[in-house]
Amino acid sequence: MVASESAALDICGASYVREVEPGELIAIDENGIRTSRFAEAKPKGCVFEYVYLARPDTDIAGRNVYLSRVEMGRRLAKEAPVEADLVIATPESGTPAAIGYAEASGIPFGAGLVKNAYVGRTFIQPSQTIRQLGIRLKLNPLKEVIKGKKLVVVDDSIVRGNTQRALVRMLREAGAAEVHIRISSPPVKWPCFFGIDFATRAELIANGMSVDEIGKSLGADSLSYISWRGWSRRPRSRSRTSAAPASTASTRWSCRTPSCSASSSWRPSWPPAQPPPRPPTRSVARKAPAQTAATAATAVRHESSQHV
Repeated sequence: MVASESAALDICGASYVREVEPGELIAIDENGIRTSRFAEAKPKGCVFEYVYLARPDTDIAGRNVYLSRVEMGRRLAKEAPVEADLVIATPESGTPAAIGYAEASGIPFGAGLVKNAYVGRTFIQPSQTIRQLGIRLKLNPLKEVIKGKKLVVVDDSIVRGNTQRALVRMLREAGAAEVHIRISSPPVKWPCFFGIDFATRAELIANGMSVDEIGKSLGADSLSYISWRGWSRRPRSRSRTSAAPASTASTRWSCRTPSCSASSSWRPSWPPAQPPPRPPTRSVARKAPAQTAATAATAVRHESSQHV
């Protein structure tokens, strides 16, 4: 079994074996499993997997996504403290970081927003009008929880700013005394050239604006992002170990061209800067039917974002 995230293996009851390496091809057929290399390995992970895209119950490069997001929240609380009555999250991707922020700051964590489970991701909608309508349909404030309180609203990222702007407006209409936004990733200043719908720099609110200017544009009392140093120093996961990529692509935040990579702009302090070991076996000989079935059931995690 091959899957894009380790969570799929857990759901199916499969046993995790290892990650597919960058430049490696896995073939599964009636002859069993064969592995070969079609390109030189130049490992580059996607930082937005840890921030937003990946499921929280997934492990990437030996690190649990949920624990990484909680730790981002803890570091954010140390870097950007504020006096407040309640920490709330922008559900669902902002919840782990909000929990970490509450733990580190000592401010109670609560549910201030209810998410409509039947509305998808708003930042990838094709037009501004549809995105703004989707935000209203997606989130609704719990007025009795937030009325009269100073709020810390933790989110994973700001792309265009539509969600946060509408969110601040809704929270103030619901009676919030103050709204302080805390973001558990650095500002998104550049489009993604590898498939995520960040079309142009002109659409990104952090393009050409300072943090204070963004905060005023959103209508928040204050705005803070986690620093590069705070974001990059994520802890290792204890759950599963695997070969980790030598560097992590940070195209969305620091690169200017599609050919730009983390090695030329920013290199995180994790994972260790060496290439992963090659699989011990490059091919599998023909096996009896019973052996083939057992071999085909072997789970290999496929991290598509790390392929060259």
